Amino acid sequence: MDTSTKTKFPEGTLAHRWDTLHNEKSSLLTRAEQYAKWTLPHVFPEDNQNDQTELPKTVDSLGARGVNHMANRVITTLFRPQGAFFRLHIGKDQEKQIGAMSQDPNRADVGRLRAELDGALADAEQEGVEYLDMVSYRPSAINAAKLLLITGNALIYHPKGKPVQVYSLRNYCVVRDISGNVIEIVIKESKAFETFSVPVQIKLRETRNNDTPYEDRTDVCIYTQIKLNEDGKFEVKQAADLVDISKPDMTWPRETLPWVPLTWNLVNGEDYGRGLVEDYAGAFHALEILNGALLNMAAIMGDIKFFVNPASVIDVQALNESEAGSYHSGKAEDVGTAQLNKQADAQFIASMIDRYEKQIAQGFLLNSAVTRDAERVTAEEIRMQAQELDTSNGGVYSRLANQWQVPTARIILDHTKFPFEQFGIKLQIITGMDSLSRMGELDNLRMFIGDMALLDGIPEDFRRAINPIKYAAVVGKARQVDYTQFLYTQAEMQQQQEQEMQRQNQLEQQKAAGTVAAEAGKAAVQQEN
Repeated sequence: MDTSTKTKFPEGTLAHRWDTLHNEKSSLLTRAEQYAKWTLPHVFPEDNQNDQTELPKTVDSLGARGVNHMANRVITTLFRPQGAFFRLHIGKDQEKQIGAMSQDPNRADVGRLRAELDGALADAEQEGVEYLDMVSYRPSAINAAKLLLITGNALIYHPKGKPVQVYSLRNYCVVRDISGNVIEIVIKESKAFETFSVPVQIKLRETRNNDTPYEDRTDVCIYTQIKLNEDGKFEVKQAADLVDISKPDMTWPRETLPWVPLTWNLVNGEDYGRGLVEDYAGAFHALEILNGALLNMAAIMGDIKFFVNPASVIDVQALNESEAGSYHSGKAEDVGTAQLNKQADAQFIASMIDRYEKQIAQGFLLNSAVTRDAERVTAEEIRMQAQELDTSNGGVYSRLANQWQVPTARIILDHTKFPFEQFGIKLQIITGMDSLSRMGELDNLRMFIGDMALLDGIPEDFRRAINPIKYAAVVGKARQVDYTQFLYTQAEMQQQQEQEMQRQNQLEQQKAAGTVAAEAGKAAVQQEN
């Protein structure tokens, strides 16, 4: 990539660094603008557009529906609304220590301490969920997911105690090493001159040596550089135009860096990712052409023209000016319309559109769009299709778990002041691909139970010859279900039998007592008589 692009700012300034990196990704920005036009134009509009500019219109809304649906699907999978997306648990070494302590007869409080520890970890998880709600994380996360799907890139900033901010490629640049690890981020923002402190305003005026002085509403560019140092920490520098406004000791460890750069699909050796829309760019392009052709054909077919036989005695002007139901001299066959005979062509174009729409629907998990059109579509068929679509994107879930969920969980614990690593506490992500695998295990269990229910349909003479436990072993192996975890142990079965015998004895005693009472009542009645 050519990095020799000249800028209008002095070398060594953050403004010069921004211009250099920003110019390198010009082709990427152009592609992202086109992908947004096919789906959601407002997510990444062209650079010269503002809130007064009318965004381009798409003939087909499938792209918008697919991105909206997929973004919500991804966020619901990664950050489930009903609980925490991570879990805190003690490490193996601590588990061994607790196990050794529990064997000590003088440490009867081990169980109580373990329960208190588990309660504290659960409280920390719940506090993390509440913190996400406080900073309105989910709406911002959905916006970030839309940017990922369309442009392949997004940057999330977690200011402590404030709502998160999402940046698009228009507002940040990133540099990665050969392994894909981030080594530099440069962000460009702007705010009014009057919002700066007086000392900064004085410095800004000193740098403006031309005939356009700063006014109160003049936009001032703010550049933020987050760069990896040799000590493994990120150093943060800031500048307002050409004025350095960096704060002292602005360093962050990699684990709790509040800026989280995300990619949908990162190719080795590239600084920026590629989105899901780019994977289906051919289908989107074909849809744009085909929908345009079908729309033009519909307009032509809808433009009805009447032709009158020039040898006819019909007065065309009188016919046009007459009211409905009036009488005119002439033959009806002297008036006709042009027959274009384009129905077959329109049907062919419609079939091609349907073909590409199904491709896009499969990629964006639009299950309703890929379900076959039939009267008898079972719920099991729809469920299997949904599972297949989710599994096809399992690699994306795993990648986003590493680059999105783990940093977010660490930042949350840092902002809520829970130093989990100091006490050997481990962080575990419990959504994403792990959630999909749990769904697969649950599906196998459902099928295992259904297979066991087949025994009821076998003739009774033959069923008596089948060992249910051996049958369960064969079915469980085929379905990958460990059925033994559901079986009672010998001690549990013996205890259950003893409880059943006690219950039977109680019933018999109650029955016997009732019989005795009834006989005594009869005897008392006879004595009175």
